[in-house]
Amino acid sequence: MNTRQNAINKIEEFLVSEKKIALVTGTHQYNKHKLVMAILDNRYKDKVILFRTSSLDNLTNNDFLGFADVKTKPKAGAQIKIHNNYYQIDNFNRKDTWSKTSAKADFAIVYPIDALIRNNNFDSIENLIKNKNIGKIFLVSWMDNDIASEELRKLYSNHVIYDAEEEDPSYHSRVLMSLR
Repeated sequence: MNTRQNAINKIEEFLVSEKKIALVTGTHQYNKHKLVMAILDNRYKDKVILFRTSSLDNLTNNDFLGFADVKTKPKAGAQIKIHNNYYQIDNFNRKDTWSKTSAKADFAIVYPIDALIRNNNFDSIENLIKNKNIGKIFLVSWMDNDIASEELRKLYSNHVIYDAEEEDPSYHSRVLMSLR
């Protein structure tokens, strides 16, 4: 079973490994990036985390960063303190925002990667790999419709699955039904 605890264990193993990129998928649509953030918050302090997302307009929504008390939409490149760490924000759909964040970060969270996969456009991930010095990169899905992409498989070395089955079986079933 792809439980929360199994996902935590796999993320923690990834953090101490030599691997650079992890894919985080599963039926917990809005909680996968939150789990990554919580683990980073518990393990680290004063680290720089690049949060690369599909739209800055969504950030204050509880499904993105609103749950962490982000109440006003940050500008691209803004650095905000969320719990123990500093987050810099940019938009994976707008290359002009990528240079507004630091060239070096301890971690990057790219969420939701679904549009990148659907459009087979991995420029924003390649930018993190080739043009920025990032310690560990988390590629986090929202829905898992398109994760079988060959191009995506070339990018990551670890795969973490966090399903809602144990915590909310009916939600888990509904998400699986929507993927059919």
